[in-house]
Amino acid sequence: MTATTAIRAVPPLWVLALAVSGANVGISLLSPAITALRADLMATGDQAQLVLGVFLVMLGLGQLGAGSISDRIGRRPVLVYGALLFTIGGLGSLFATTVEMLIAMRLIQGLGAAACTAMGRVIISDSYERAEAGKQLSTITMFQAIVPLLGFAFGGILVDFVGWRGSVALMVITAAVVLVSAHLLVRESRTEKGTALPVRQIMGVYARLLVTQKFIANASGASLMTAVFFAMGGFMPYHFQRLGASAFEFGLFFSACTAGYIFGNSLNRRLGPRFGIDRAAFAGSVISFVAISWVAGAALLDLAVQPVISAGLFVYGTGNGLIVANGLIGAIRAAGVHSGAATGLCGALQMAGSAALGSFIVGLGGDMDFKLAMTVCWVVVVIGLFGTSRALEPRPSNA
Repeated sequence: MTATTAIRAVPPLWVLALAVSGANVGISLLSPAITALRADLMATGDQAQLVLGVFLVMLGLGQLGAGSISDRIGRRPVLVYGALLFTIGGLGSLFATTVEMLIAMRLIQGLGAAACTAMGRVIISDSYERAEAGKQLSTITMFQAIVPLLGFAFGGILVDFVGWRGSVALMVITAAVVLVSAHLLVRESRTEKGTALPVRQIMGVYARLLVTQKFIANASGASLMTAVFFAMGGFMPYHFQRLGASAFEFGLFFSACTAGYIFGNSLNRRLGPRFGIDRAAFAGSVISFVAISWVAGAALLDLAVQPVISAGLFVYGTGNGLIVANGLIGAIRAAGVHSGAATGLCGALQMAGSAALGSFIVGLGGDMDFKLAMTVCWVVVVIGLFGTSRALEPRPSNA
């Protein structure tokens, strides 16, 4: 770390990786357990989807509040208290006796994970210059992607041998590690704290961001591609079950997407600084489009068996590894002094969009009709591809 790349001292990157991984932990560990959870708590399909969806909704709404609050009081306190809520919500989920209680605890859990995710990202934006920030955020997302990679696999193992509560217990342990490491190792990264803003002004900031073309162009690609990933985690377990796969087998095959994400982020460390974050994100969106077309086409031709899906998921994850970090940094930088609010809004668009898409697909019957579900995902990816194309900046002339 040099004076030309680092603006101020940052905590160890593994701490920020754990914080940012809150969203993936909350989904990857529970997604393989969704069919077992539904049977144990005698839940309907819509209720089971809500266990995933309410977590994503609170991840979105929570990041809106966390980003704005951190602009006023600082990043560290928001991170620490968010990790505390993440842990408390996880404990409540572990001992839930009804699906309604589980949904309520997942709400609290999602709110805490939201603060952790938003702060991990904005601390990087605070601490590095533009190109280096994209590179470091890609490093974080590459390492934190190992968490869901293991989460899908170990979540499936725990479901098969312990039950769905075993997955929740591992979630609680992860949240506790985030809490302790944030308290001991994170220093404040925002040196100039803003004054308290009334709700009307806060909403005005969000409204301005939503009509800022550069912000929307950068945020849309990352948000829509993320939404498709989380939506697939909600409806694919049912398709794998119909194929005769166990929870562990689903977790193993679906983790190919996360493995691709790690590979994509590794590529981004080289491509982002060299070609610019906008072009790297666009290249990733093209790769993601090809991959989702592969899986959707296989579904329509009745060829969507485990290896075929897994291959497509790996390529899709690779594309996402190029899109997400670059799109987020581009959107945050487009917000200027409202970087914390932009971080929260990006997270809200990602997670609320994920919850909405997942619920929409299940509501249409996508848990029972894989062809329908993948067709909807294909349409969303096409829209995301258009968004990243709008974020492209003209190359400076060499004259």
